[in-house]
Amino acid sequence: MTTLMNWLATTIGSTLFGAVVTFTFGLIALVIGALINACLNRRRDDRLRAEEAKAVSAALYGEILLMRRSVAKAAQVVANTFFGYGRKGVFDEHILELIALKDPQLYPALASKLGFLPPDTVLAITKFHADYEAVREWVPKLVERPGRGFSYGVLFVLRPARNAVYDINPALRNIEMLLNIRDAAEDPDMKVALEVIDIEETIEADDR
Repeated sequence: MTTLMNWLATTIGSTLFGAVVTFTFGLIALVIGALINACLNRRRDDRLRAEEAKAVSAALYGEILLMRRSVAKAAQVVANTFFGYGRKGVFDEHILELIALKDPQLYPALASKLGFLPPDTVLAITKFHADYEAVREWVPKLVERPGRGFSYGVLFVLRPARNAVYDINPALRNIEMLLNIRDAAEDPDMKVALEVIDIEETIEADDR
């Protein structure tokens, strides 16, 4: 009887020990597997995020170049009209026909995905669109209105136009590096507009 009890104790002890060992190694294997799976998922997510960032950057980059060209053209038209009237700043409805600043299409559609981009790039793109909208807002106000009794100066249009063209450049360079674009986008012509800004700001400073 004693021998039987010893045998049962030994057998049960060995079985329990084996079960504990098996459970322990199984648990360790599960933890390691979960960690490896999480690492792989993280790498996959990072890769998808990087690809998404490139796609969003490429779309916004192309639209910004077109919008920047349009806003530069608008500034040049305003500046040439300003010079043509001998600094009288006379504008009529025809000026609106020469300046066509369209609504951005991709920027509103991709607004929810701006988080994929670096913060400084997001801020620069947001500022660009704010400057662009400022130009759109002020151009119609340059038109002379009977009975209004006053006129708006061209700096209301030319300053945000200048900012839209030039302040976005660092962000464009970053996007070009991200997309491996070899040739940097050239600045559109703003020569006449910059001359008018310089003249008007000089006069503005002298009047203070």
